[in-house]
Amino acid sequence: MPPAASMEEEGKKLQQSFEEVQERLMKEMLPVEKKMAQCMLDCYKDMSDVKMVHNCAERCQRDMKTVAERVQGELQGLQRSMQSCQNSVIERLNPKMESAREEGNAKNIDKIEKEFKQGVQRCMKDAQAELPDVEGRVRKLMKNAL
Repeated sequence: MPPAASMEEEGKKLQQSFEEVQERLMKEMLPVEKKMAQCMLDCYKDMSDVKMVHNCAERCQRDMKTVAERVQGELQGLQRSMQSCQNSVIERLNPKMESAREEGNAKNIDKIEKEFKQGVQRCMKDAQAELPDVEGRVRKLMKNAL
């Protein structure tokens, strides 16, 4: 049973790391949000042309939306990568597991379950290792948006 506990620990560790990165990035996003809000306020300095003011405000929002979408894309990319890794482990082991179940080979089933847990743990460790790179790319996106 230690692999199961270990897999659960890896999952919690990854979740905590992901939440910490998200929290740091949300705080670092505040200056970008402030810039967008200031941009919109600046649009209203010359209110002689309503259409110009609205176009200006839309441009400010569009810039912010682009940054937010790219940040979200980075985070979702990491999640998809981990899910893809886990699916790969499942696809690789499914035929072995079906065969072991058909044969009623409990020893083989246990071995395959252990291999599955190890594979999933590897996926989680790989995702954990990617977090600093993802955070760095997101920080660069936000820095460029300022």
